[in-house]
Order: sequence, then C-alpha cells, then structure tokens
Amino acid sequence: MLDYFFPDMRLRNTSDKEKLECADADTNRLQQTIRQFKLINYLLSGSSRLMREHFFSIMEQAPDRTYTLLDVGGGGCDIAIRTAREARRRGLKLNITALDNDKRVISLANQAIRDYPEIRIVEGNALDLNQLGPFDFVFSNHLLHHLAWDDIRIFLDSIIARTRFAFVMNDLKRSNWAYLGFTIFSWLLTPRSFHFYDGRLSIRRGFLPEELRDFLRGNFPDSAIRVVETYPARVVLVHSTRKDSVSVSGQ
Repeated sequence: MLDYFFPDMRLRNTSDKEKLECADADTNRLQQTIRQFKLINYLLSGSSRLMREHFFSIMEQAPDRTYTLLDVGGGGCDIAIRTAREARRRGLKLNITALDNDKRVISLANQAIRDYPEIRIVEGNALDLNQLGPFDFVFSNHLLHHLAWDDIRIFLDSIIARTRFAFVMNDLKRSNWAYLGFTIFSWLLTPRSFHFYDGRLSIRRGFLPEELRDFLRGNFPDSAIRVVETYPARVVLVHSTRKDSVSVSGQ
C-alpha cells in the first residue's frame, strides 16, 4: 500500500506506456484528458512564468519586431493560446508554431485556435525538425520525459541549431512528494480522463536535477544550457543565445 503513494523514485521509469499514447485509447477519455490539460498547465506547469522571465523580457527590448516561437509538443494548444494572449496584452507581435505528432490531438487543437490567426499547427515529430526553419524562441512543456536519453540528445542538438534567442524545456521533477501531491490533485480535479494514471507515470518518468546536469556535462560540455529547479516540482532546461539587446534586424 505504501508503494501506491510512495513508489521507488531512484530510477526513471522508461518502460511503461501512458494511456494517452495508445492508438486505441477511448475517444471520450482522450478528449477529456486534452481539455483538462488547460487546468493542469495553468495551475501546475509554471509555463506562463517561464515565458515572461525568459521570452517576453527579451521581446520587450525591441517591441516593434515580429517574433517567432516554436511550441514543441503543443498538444491542445492551451499554452500557445495563453502565450498569444499575453503577447496581445503587451502589444507584441508574436507568431507561434505548435508542433504535435498526434492527429487526434491536432483535431481538437485546430478547433481551439480558431480565434488566434497568429498560431499555426504543424504535424510532425520532435526528433525530425527538418521541415522547420529557425525560431526566435523554442518552448516545450512536459515533453522531455517522453524521450529516451539518446533522443533527448538528438532533440537538443536540433533545437540549439534552430534557436535565435532562447529556449526553455519545462519538465517534471521526479519526487515522492510531487507524486503524492498529483495523486490527490488528479483524484479530485481530473475525473473521467487518463490524468490520474498518466500523470503519476509521467512523474516517475521525470528527472532529478543532477541527472540532467550529468547528461549535459557528458553530451553538451561546451553549452551554456542551465538546469533550473522551479515551483511546483519542475526542472527546466534554459538556454539563452545572447544577453545583450535584441537587434531589430530581420523583421
């Protein structure tokens, strides 16, 4: 019984599969899961705070420029929509490309972005970005824990080559307290969906900060990618390509 609330977190669980990833997943539960991501990401991901700190702070240095952002694993586009609203509120011009590889999710996302012409959805794989050019900013939310270590290396290589100003990879910190907290949260607030099972598994597939630091030292020793811990129970890869004022060239 204790393992139900406090499983062994010493190693990442890279073998089990989330229900949302299954091709034969129940359609109603899948749609409910995608809709509930809006609440989960708003309350728990810290994505808006990360965008403000690492992206909007740069954009406002040159507010007349048109910026581009790639949201890798955009899902139902709730984060892309929130980011577009923030850009509008600040009077900034931001074009967002949301990349996802699940046709079922893309169908729902296309309905959600009808009032946001600055957002476009592209079907594609995060490990094959050849169809996409460079972007000013790149963001991912809870994507890395779906990847094996070799795939994370391939993904970061590709992102580094495509990022003009900064990228942020937001993901889950693996801990018993995060697991217990999400167990209670999901049981109360995400009924009739896959979140209770998938979210708990996602935390077991998440990272310890030192794991990511060791990975970066071994694979990107000359990179300035930083590992940042943030609330609630998130570990984030942050990289900025420049710290001076943003040039208005290339508008």
